[in-house]
Amino acid sequence: MRLKLPPWAFLLLLAAVVGGILFWIDSYRHRFVQSNADLVHLLPRSDSTVLFANFALLRRAGMMHIVAGAKPAETQEYNQFVQQTRFDYTRDIDALAAAIDHRQLFFAARGRFDWDALRGYIRAHGGSCPEAEVCNVSTSQPGRWASLVVIQPDVIGLSVGENRSAAKLLHKTRPRNATPVPSEPVWVEVSEKLLKNPGGLPLPLRIFAITLQSASSVLISLGPAERSDSSAFEIRLDAACPNGVTASTIRNQLELQTKLLKLELARERTQPNPADLTGLLTSGSFQVVNGHVIGRWPVRKELLKALQ
Repeated sequence: MRLKLPPWAFLLLLAAVVGGILFWIDSYRHRFVQSNADLVHLLPRSDSTVLFANFALLRRAGMMHIVAGAKPAETQEYNQFVQQTRFDYTRDIDALAAAIDHRQLFFAARGRFDWDALRGYIRAHGGSCPEAEVCNVSTSQPGRWASLVVIQPDVIGLSVGENRSAAKLLHKTRPRNATPVPSEPVWVEVSEKLLKNPGGLPLPLRIFAITLQSASSVLISLGPAERSDSSAFEIRLDAACPNGVTASTIRNQLELQTKLLKLELARERTQPNPADLTGLLTSGSFQVVNGHVIGRWPVRKELLKALQ
């Protein structure tokens, strides 16, 4: 038995469908964040270290376990958070951008969020949501607050620091003449402040930062290996220098540090192991290209397996 609609009902249904499609297209077109670059440009930059991770690509590449290794999955506190908010960042975030300095941390993430559950979790832990789109809650460190802002249905803004409402500083409009962002799935732009004052870094990274102090800008990224060898990925350094002399000096220092590490391992009668950091750090190669120091460290498949 066929159900026959009168012409007016069919036209009404068709108008509703078309209207819904047009509404969805218009809503999407007017969203502030439509790309990874838009997500990064939400961050207040100043002299912060900025990082980005494309979690969706990492999941597809089978590399999410590297990020998940830092997740406190076995702790009761984290399990309760996931249960109460129905949110697990290794599953629900597709892209994450962050700006970090010594006073305030800013995060912008695109993914899937249950806003009512997140607000309920904040209120249950002594926080408040005095405004429709902004919530704040004190952290375990006295004088530090976490604030959360709804940027759009699939984008969240978060700040942690002394300012209890700092998440409001995450901008909803892309700046004019915004600079392009790197295309690699994971990258870090190291701030000049961190390069000049690397005291809080672990010793190997501190030495690395001191070597790069004369650079104008430093970008470290993770991407697919360009060479068809046993490398699955590679870590890349792009240090822009004020002149060729500075670039050559930095390259020479990086080569010397790599050679010294190899000599130290040989003195201890140890060979670089492709499954740990000794194999990674001793495999670096460096060159100067148009005033930039380009460094490459192949990430071997053995290391990726060891991190699982």
